[in-house]
Amino acid sequence: MKTALVMALSVAYVGWHAHNAYAKGGGDDDGGGDDDGGDDDGGKSEKGDAGGDDDDDGNADGSDQPSVYAGGLYTINTYPIRENDRPLTMTKGVTQIRLGLGTDLSAKGAFGSFGANLEAQYGYSDNFTIIGGLTDAYNFKQYGVYFGFEGALAYDLLDIRVAANLHRNAVALYSDFCNPPSMPGEIATGSPGAEMCQSASSAIQNLPNGNFLAGGTKFSIDLGFPFRYSIKPEIAIIALQTLISIDFNAVDIDHATVVPVDPPVTGQPSTIFRKTGNSAKPDFNPSIGIATNPIPQLSVTLFAQLRIPDFDTSAGQFVVPVTARVEASPTQKLDFGLEFTLLNVKPPDGQSPIDNRYLSFFAQARY
Repeated sequence: MKTALVMALSVAYVGWHAHNAYAKGGGDDDGGGDDDGGDDDGGKSEKGDAGGDDDDDGNADGSDQPSVYAGGLYTINTYPIRENDRPLTMTKGVTQIRLGLGTDLSAKGAFGSFGANLEAQYGYSDNFTIIGGLTDAYNFKQYGVYFGFEGALAYDLLDIRVAANLHRNAVALYSDFCNPPSMPGEIATGSPGAEMCQSASSAIQNLPNGNFLAGGTKFSIDLGFPFRYSIKPEIAIIALQTLISIDFNAVDIDHATVVPVDPPVTGQPSTIFRKTGNSAKPDFNPSIGIATNPIPQLSVTLFAQLRIPDFDTSAGQFVVPVTARVEASPTQKLDFGLEFTLLNVKPPDGQSPIDNRYLSFFAQARY
């Protein structure tokens, strides 16, 4: 932990001084690009809005100027429409509110449960954001209430995100479905290990049936190091929005794990699921993705997360959800879009990566 702290502080020191040098180097030879007491809006402009005299090369529109100047960031009126141009932390004094509505879209439980999210970010300073929210899914069988902060270690490149999180997971209940079914939603009948379908040619698949059990409530401190590296204005690598959850209590029911059937039975599911607890050990939750802006008003993001409760990497103990997000930004103050999530792209035998899905619509506004 001491080594990680020293490395983080070193990155912050180098990133901060590199940012100052870059910003100062973008002005005239006499330092006119620095915001040391010019006009009220001179230090908070988008790229190209230099607001000063021609540079030495006669460039009147300031198109070679950096998008962020020393001493100031974007204002609400100059906030970028392009997602990849936006700073990682919220600008001082700007609040963003996000409302989301979602539904289970899984193969056997589509539209059987719903959820709603309300989240907020407030720019306490230009490089320090207060965050908080309430998330809900599966008819409130799953929820989270969190509050914390995100601060810049290396401005617009690497942040630290810390949040206290009171939450519980919904645990899916499973049934043995016949595939193909003789009737919609046919479930195999008979005693375990001897179930049968009406059609002898039907396979038996153990899948979530659309019903959920509320797990135990946990309190955690979530730690992440949000990172974004822009390869070009239209493409950026994003990572570590989440990294680790430090748990403070154990629960008896938290998630489902896979148990192989031994010995296997021909024509029967090769795995069964059991409700599993979560101890007070930390959980490992790294994430990585890519964000694109084919046009400034449209953002397409694809990211994956690895969820390993209790750092237990044994087979069947972890899941890999993948989310695709499409976001439209008609103005600097409004975004809306949708997120489509495959809840586990590395499922156990007998399941497809696309069997378990979740869809949510969202809108967010800044003022």
